[in-house]
Amino acid sequence: MRIVETARELSELSYVVRQSGQKIALVPTMGALHEGHRSLIHVAQQHAEFVIVSIFVNRLQFNNEEDFETYPVTLEDDIAICRSSGVSALYMPSSSSMYPESFSTSVQVSGLTARFEGASRPGHFSGVTTVVTKLLTASAPDIAIFGQKDFQQFAVMRKLVKDLDIPVDMVMAPTIREEDGLALSSRNVRLSKESRQRAVSISQALFHSLSLFRSGIRDTQELIEATRQTCIGEIENLDYIAIVDAQTLDTVSEANLGDVLLFAGTIDGIRLIDNIIFSA
Repeated sequence: MRIVETARELSELSYVVRQSGQKIALVPTMGALHEGHRSLIHVAQQHAEFVIVSIFVNRLQFNNEEDFETYPVTLEDDIAICRSSGVSALYMPSSSSMYPESFSTSVQVSGLTARFEGASRPGHFSGVTTVVTKLLTASAPDIAIFGQKDFQQFAVMRKLVKDLDIPVDMVMAPTIREEDGLALSSRNVRLSKESRQRAVSISQALFHSLSLFRSGIRDTQELIEATRQTCIGEIENLDYIAIVDAQTLDTVSEANLGDVLLFAGTIDGIRLIDNIIFSA
């Protein structure tokens, strides 16, 4: 596995790989890797011969400085996971190389970023779209892999590459969960034992609504209320529960196959998001 630290070096590596006829897949991460990230790497390996994982804790996408400062950093473990997973190259740029003092450009996607995470975390998506554009430009991948857990992020990035004619196929990998259903997240390590137990109510609420949908219930308000009632006693601050069209993220009055139930809430001051796609 090759470790790369600058965009120029990554670009040169990508050029050589493409010239050899190999496809390139990019897995963007902020580190603190876990089994969910391993699954992204595995999906990438199914689509391309050369897999690049990027690790960069992107200050621009944190609207809360304390959240940035407390974000877990486990570089030695991350490198070991990448090696054992068969990653071809690991891109670990420094903050100064990504955002030098002269840096003054941002990339923004309108519409999709105005609601849900965008409304709750001002500036978040501008930071995400800016850093991912830089990662895509430097690595020039054929495929980029994102996790379903951050569904809105995937929708935003899908729109970005379409609008900017970036020649990359976007692939969404399914959410990986603990045995009790909790969606894997780097933030989970910050949960106390008691908070961790309470957090399971989120996935329980989502799967409860999925079972109601499969039983024939389509009214979104009924499904949303069922979700809320299942977890409300465990969530300190319920930010939003919404059922949206998977492409536009517009809310719908009647749920259909392929629509997405989005959730965001806080436990012990730690913000957790999750979602489920309505399926048969």
